[in-house]
Amino acid sequence: MNSVIRRFFAAIAVSSAIGTATSVQAVSLDIGGLRFGEISGNFNLVNGRLDPDGFYTIEQEVYGPDTNLYMSIDGFSRLCRRCSYVGIGFQSVLINLTGTPWIFVDHELQEVYGTPSPEADGLSFGQFLPQFRPFTSSHFSTSEEEIDVRDYVNFSGGVVAPGDSVVFRYIFTDTSPLDRFFLLQRPNFQPRIGFIDPTPPPPPIAVPDPPLPPPPIVVTNPPLIDPPIAVEPTIPGGEVPAENSSAAVPEPTTILGALMFGAIAIRQRLRRKD
Repeated sequence: MNSVIRRFFAAIAVSSAIGTATSVQAVSLDIGGLRFGEISGNFNLVNGRLDPDGFYTIEQEVYGPDTNLYMSIDGFSRLCRRCSYVGIGFQSVLINLTGTPWIFVDHELQEVYGTPSPEADGLSFGQFLPQFRPFTSSHFSTSEEEIDVRDYVNFSGGVVAPGDSVVFRYIFTDTSPLDRFFLLQRPNFQPRIGFIDPTPPPPPIAVPDPPLPPPPIVVTNPPLIDPPIAVEPTIPGGEVPAENSSAAVPEPTTILGALMFGAIAIRQRLRRKD
């Protein structure tokens, strides 16, 4: 009985060794027989607890820009030495202090640090326990799971604004004899794409068009106008007399003389006939 009581209180006891996270010393949380530790990435373990429903809840502040957030989890093999496998419920609480909204958050299990977990290594998100699905989130409506190439659950269909906190709820199972495995969490990591930038690009700066050059000056020659043609008055039945010609306008004396000579010629012609 005493051993049962000790195990019960050990399961709900929360002890945290929180200090300054450096390359030599990182923050770790000892909760219910497990130890959760910071490995790499710009995040802090700030709190943790074992909830009455058996879920381990770990709160983390993510401040970026390195959002490859590696957490180590130790002690799985000691939780139940006589069990064929060990599984726990897990709630990850991420507080977005990056200044960038999140539209994807990826969660991946790795048996070896930095190496995707294959299907046959015994570590998974409880792939043979469908009763725990679908995995849920407080901000995302969709979860996509992969168990072949790597063990991951990717959440989408929502937004975590800067300053907000988001909760993810899923399970771990492990049948390997190793005592440590790793949880990699990556905000804004899209499956088969990688990290994305969800912030819209700034609107283009409107550059005014350069002023149009002035239209070319077209010089046109004035139209040639022919000089007016002088039209001389005409006399009916005859040609136009030349200017300053004496025949143009006969003198009266010339006419009388012509008549007299004509009369004389007629008289002489009549006398010859007689």
